[in-house]
Amino acid sequence: MVASKAQQAATAERRAKAIRMKIEGATYTQIADALGYASRSAAHMDVKRSLERHVVEEGLAIEAWRELELARLDTLQQAIWDKAMSGDPRVIEAALKILDRRAKLLGLDSAIKLEVLTVDALDAQIQRLEAELNAAAIAAVDSEAGEAPPPPGTTS
Repeated sequence: MVASKAQQAATAERRAKAIRMKIEGATYTQIADALGYASRSAAHMDVKRSLERHVVEEGLAIEAWRELELARLDTLQQAIWDKAMSGDPRVIEAALKILDRRAKLLGLDSAIKLEVLTVDALDAQIQRLEAELNAAAIAAVDSEAGEAPPPPGTTS
């Protein structure tokens, strides 16, 4: 049975409220009680489905939760920003912690992995690949001639 436009709008509004409450730190039990869900798990599933629907469009399951945490950080930062900019040392410290958490969440502080290849390592890799190609060519010639290839790890 297809829901009416009014029912769809009411469902979308309730989901938006549930997501907003979750962003603000409400538990699923609190969300269920406040918005009339049958249970904590019903509220959890509705929020999860709503987030997953957006995630499927974006292609990443984790992105929904990352966005949720970023929205929380945005809300916190916005609440203290003016005081931080006025120079209150305690609030500046709190703002820096928020900024640090955001950087970690986004992977901005992660080390960049560099792999350095030496000429010797490249030469060794080339020799290994040439040996594999030669072995494959010999096996192909042997199979064309009707000979069984030697077992792996043996030489002919």
